[in-house]
Amino acid sequence: MHIQTKQTKNHNDKESGQSIVLIALLIVGLLAFVGLAVDVGLIFARSAELNKAVDAAALAAVTEVIEVTDLRAAETKAAQFLNSNLPVSSSLTSATDPAVVTFDQAARVNDLGEVRYAVTATWPIELYFLKVIGLEDYMLRSNATAAYFPITDIYASRRVDGALTTSNQAVFGPNSCSYMGDPYSPLNPGWGTPEERAEFLGLYTYRYRILVPGDYMDRHSELRVELFDPDSINKLNNNGNRYVDTVAHTEAWIANGGEPVETLACRSANINPCLIDTSETSIGLPLDSVNPWWFVRIDENRRGNGSGTGCGGPGAYTPSFNTQTRYELSYFAQNSDGTIVQIPISRYTGQVGDGVRDNGEHQTDLQWVSPGAPQIYDQPAPVPAEFGSFQFNLNDLTSILQDAETGHMYIYLDVTAVSGASENGFEVWAGPPDYLNTISSNVNTRNVQIVNNPSSHSSDGVAVFGMGNLPMNSNFTNPVNIPLIYVPPEYAGRNIFVTLFDSDSGASPPITFSYDSIATSDWSMTFGNNPNTHPDRTPEYDTTGRCIIGSCQDSWVSPAYRLPVPTYDEAQCAATGSQDVCTPFFGGRLVANYRGGQDDTYGWSIRLAAPPYLVE
Repeated sequence: MHIQTKQTKNHNDKESGQSIVLIALLIVGLLAFVGLAVDVGLIFARSAELNKAVDAAALAAVTEVIEVTDLRAAETKAAQFLNSNLPVSSSLTSATDPAVVTFDQAARVNDLGEVRYAVTATWPIELYFLKVIGLEDYMLRSNATAAYFPITDIYASRRVDGALTTSNQAVFGPNSCSYMGDPYSPLNPGWGTPEERAEFLGLYTYRYRILVPGDYMDRHSELRVELFDPDSINKLNNNGNRYVDTVAHTEAWIANGGEPVETLACRSANINPCLIDTSETSIGLPLDSVNPWWFVRIDENRRGNGSGTGCGGPGAYTPSFNTQTRYELSYFAQNSDGTIVQIPISRYTGQVGDGVRDNGEHQTDLQWVSPGAPQIYDQPAPVPAEFGSFQFNLNDLTSILQDAETGHMYIYLDVTAVSGASENGFEVWAGPPDYLNTISSNVNTRNVQIVNNPSSHSSDGVAVFGMGNLPMNSNFTNPVNIPLIYVPPEYAGRNIFVTLFDSDSGASPPITFSYDSIATSDWSMTFGNNPNTHPDRTPEYDTTGRCIIGSCQDSWVSPAYRLPVPTYDEAQCAATGSQDVCTPFFGGRLVANYRGGQDDTYGWSIRLAAPPYLVE
């Protein structure tokens, strides 16, 4: 019994020792699982924080992207938002401190003009319990892409009825110099820093967007796009250094005692524009109720860079200097998988009259034409398109992108100066093809017809816009109210940034901005000849050194004019009395009162950031 009892005791002691080891192992395992749960929970929590911070950084920074080649402002804003949303600091460079978030950035602009900005951030998370198995930290990674549209559809013309008066579009050839007035078309622009000019080297395309209202197809199936004077050809003087022509006047002029027809002349060299002053502005009627000019020449014949004497006027009219311009119509379609593709509609290349680059005689000088389309009743000659037609059935535009809310459709016109050094003045109109037998192809006859009967050439809601940038040529010496962009009411309180390029010859200050929906006594901003007193100047927005209207040769107005969209804030209005916070805003067109001078080529660039949104 004693021996048996002793053996039982030894057996129990052995089992007890095994249990202690087992319990210890279980405790270690339990602690490991607890540690795993804690560290995994930490990783998930930090991952959620990082995702939120990266989304916020992308949304905040994308509207700071003005040029994709300069992301410094976006970088600063992204870093600020990462810092404010995470309990660590952030840096673009590799960090030796494991608690530092690092991020990379990239930006691009797609074919629709949408600006996209991507942020990719990494964050090493220090682990606690999993260190026992050799895991010191865990690298989190998050990315987000935000986008916005800088809604800068600039009205291409003061008028949508196809009458040509105070200005027209104009581009110079790639062999020209930017100080002639076109900032982008010359192959080697001279303005700004090399970094600022980098993305504009090579052939540049100005993009126009043609808005077709959502209800347009309730009344019309076809759209006609017309180009005024798409060539770069100047007719020669017919009377020494003058061009003499028979000028037909408007009914308004005749009603005020003027002669129906007069023989008048303009005096200028063949290389220059030539506009006959009709004197109709002298009868005191609104500008759009008379016909101020009888057009003879609209283009400028200029020698190019590398000619040995620099860019400028040649000694005599030289067709080989004329600029050949390509016009391309397209639309964007959405595939079933959501991808967006650009679909060409038609293409036309303007003529130069040098006997080398042209194919046929299209006789488009001072004519409104629609390449590949049915001719207007008095059009001098057919104008063939390279393919397609500038008049087309909208039902044939398969899967065209439409605005989900309004049903608006958009047709795109790309304008590229492909050779030459001269200025090519042109204009664009779009609308229904209802006037082929009633409205003239000739610019002067058409102008008189439209002034006499303002409803005779309606675009029926179709409007042409320059996307962000607009190359202009001023035809008028007096100040003119120029509608720039439409600003919807939801943009109250935001800032619009407006700048001009090469405002020099004949231009003079001041320039005044206002809205057509608000009395100028309630809100307007005038910029005179002293940048230190400009109304947008603040300690944070230094306008020192900004060039003055009329003295900006080969340069942009910089910094851009900062124009707050007015709003009404009762508390701020009571505190400051500022027009910016004391003026209710219900939407309207931003208008510039500007004296551009006669025959001065310059450019507009306007930026108004739409609300950003996440795309990835």
